[in-house]
Amino acid sequence: MRAPAGPRAAVSGLLPALAAALALLLATGCTADSAASPAGASTRSALEPPSPDVQQAYDTYWATWLAANRAPDPQDPAVERVATGQQLQELRDNLAHSKTGGQVLLGEVGHRIDGVETPGAQTRILHDCVDLDRWLIHDAKTGQPVDQLQDKPTQMGAFTLTREKEGAPWKVSSLEVLGENC
Repeated sequence: MRAPAGPRAAVSGLLPALAAALALLLATGCTADSAASPAGASTRSALEPPSPDVQQAYDTYWATWLAANRAPDPQDPAVERVATGQQLQELRDNLAHSKTGGQVLLGEVGHRIDGVETPGAQTRILHDCVDLDRWLIHDAKTGQPVDQLQDKPTQMGAFTLTREKEGAPWKVSSLEVLGENC
């Protein structure tokens, strides 16, 4: 996804990829109809806690994504270790956009994981309400924050993690933003 020019547009262009970043239907106010749900998505009652290996892969994805944005390089090999397919391309596109725009993202991202769906043996869909309020765009040269939306809504998203085979590492392969203010 290409974000239009301008600082506010840069925020909206980065949000889909962030959240590295953004999970799904919650009982806390986020709702989406079944047409907006990822393929095979069911109700909140089907969610289970993430297994330790899925949780670790997801935590590593975010740590890597936050670090990559401090010095944007679309060819950063660390990004390929945590993302694949469509999501890898989205991350690279966003890093290229930031680099071209002379911007970096600094700060932290808040998470509230609601659980995981298991639609197949090598696929997990992790539901996370992501808070991006403290992850801000800065000018790469001056280090100063750019004009941007400061009070961003939390976003509920479904992060699909896949692995090639049993024992292979989990990687984030796609992200679907399901709603805001979760």
